[in-house]
Amino acid sequence: MKSVAQNEQCFRTIAQRIVDAENAFVDVLMTAGGISKADAERVFAYYRKHRISVLDAVGGRMTVKNGVFLDRDVIQRAVNA
Repeated sequence: MKSVAQNEQCFRTIAQRIVDAENAFVDVLMTAGGISKADAERVFAYYRKHRISVLDAVGGRMTVKNGVFLDRDVIQRAVNA
């Protein structure tokens, strides 16, 4: 059975993966959409709110339900949504 310290370390590792996944997804939105970091964070929040993006906490990455959500024009429309 794992000790409390080992469990805590596992949770910290997963939490770090989540943060890394979110930051990487914001970078993808910036690159794909040609937008600023602030706009990419706004699009990220919109995608999360409407469940367009999905987090894989164990794998440490974000995915979208359909690849069209990573198109430049769709990202730019989401900035103004």
